[in-house]
Amino acid sequence: MNRLFLIFMFVACSIATAMAQSVENKCLELSEYSPEGARVMVLEEEGVRDAVRAVEQQRRITTVNGFRVVIFSDNGQYAGDAAQEVLEAFTAAYPHINAYLVYESPYFKVSVGDCLTMEEAQMLMARLVNRYPNAFPKREIIKVEELANVRSERIELVDTLAVDVEIKM
Repeated sequence: MNRLFLIFMFVACSIATAMAQSVENKCLELSEYSPEGARVMVLEEEGVRDAVRAVEQQRRITTVNGFRVVIFSDNGQYAGDAAQEVLEAFTAAYPHINAYLVYESPYFKVSVGDCLTMEEAQMLMARLVNRYPNAFPKREIIKVEELANVRSERIELVDTLAVDVEIKM
């Protein structure tokens, strides 16, 4: 729920800022005199500028504190190659979950998911623990774009109209 709210706020802020810029330009355009001498006066509702400023401040937020699940961590001689293999195998098995290969000296790590809460990370870890028994949650700074670009899990939809109902009287 938190993820959906954050994504909604990001999209809403982007749209509101674009609208505010176009509204402001339109107001300036309308307030100029036409060749015929006509002029339109634009009145602004009280609080509109404050609302636009609030949206612009929200738009400046580019990162949030969150969590990812580390499924691989090694500092051996061939750790980089092993991490790349784990990353490729994970993305093939779970194409709907974002995965990242990072180097935090001296470790190569593969972390997965873009979780806003520890609970969400623990639920993800529970799904992965059979395949990755050494997985653990880790606090991360997550870019808002990564939250907005979460790949959706393919869900088979049931055609509700194709259900046959027999009513006996």
